[in-house]
Amino acid sequence: MRIIFLGSADFGIPALSAIRDAGHEIAGIVTTPPKPKGRGLFPAKSPVSRYAEQNGISPVLAPEHLNSEKVTHDLASLQADLFLVVAFRILPPAIFSLPRLGTFNIHASLLPRYRGAAPIQRAIQAGEKETGITIFRIDAGIDTGTIINRRKTSIGPTETTPELYGRLQMLGAEAIVESLKHIERGSVAYQKQDPAQVCPAPRLKKNEAHINWNSPAHRIFNTIRAFKPFPGTHTFYKSKKLNIEWAMPNYATSNHAPGTVCALSGKGFSVQCRESTLDILEVKPEGRKKMSAHAFLQGRSLAEGYLLQ
Repeated sequence: MRIIFLGSADFGIPALSAIRDAGHEIAGIVTTPPKPKGRGLFPAKSPVSRYAEQNGISPVLAPEHLNSEKVTHDLASLQADLFLVVAFRILPPAIFSLPRLGTFNIHASLLPRYRGAAPIQRAIQAGEKETGITIFRIDAGIDTGTIINRRKTSIGPTETTPELYGRLQMLGAEAIVESLKHIERGSVAYQKQDPAQVCPAPRLKKNEAHINWNSPAHRIFNTIRAFKPFPGTHTFYKSKKLNIEWAMPNYATSNHAPGTVCALSGKGFSVQCRESTLDILEVKPEGRKKMSAHAFLQGRSLAEGYLLQ
């Protein structure tokens, strides 16, 4: 089949590579325009754009806006059988209705659970034990289309977003190759999403990074592993930001108020949360490199009873 790939993040690259290896023709790429990056703010192309250049895929379209007659005309002229969208922008109907076989999306959750921009992070944050990949046909809603394939995988008890991200990349690649076989044969079984199971996955915001010590320890722990690498999690020690890089729930309790350092150990320190304590094992002080919580304690006056903000 002739396929146009629409995406920008590296999440979609294994899928892009897999469908090429399966013998499908990439008729074109649609990605985001170069964005200023680094100290010099030099324009940086998207990972998908760089992959296309390295592998001789053309044309590569990087429009500022998708709602234009020119973009629609350019895509129509490529005469693709199918569009595949991975981690991209919302498509207008004029675009997703172009290909004769439809436009499909690889979504990193078990839809209708975790519709939205941050399905991996929100699933981990919620303490889910299972997630997966959904292949669905795009319609006018956000992640609301009919499902053609779902692949499940467990979420490890200490798994972080980068770890799960990498596994779901590969699972998505496997699932789309299988799905394309059914689409090509005309043997697809479409399944409507159950409205009763809908759960949103809104984009992460920087203001979510500040730890609320009035939350249960297991919920803070889930947020720490979900918010790697962005937006991270932090508290304040002596009015300076202290990133909490790693921690583990400790089901001990103390008489201290939430946010209070309640114990010191050879591994770090413990903080009282709403119902139990959290052992802080790795931190990054403001303006410093990441270090063990034990190393952080050396030469500092942090003591039991100190209230983190």
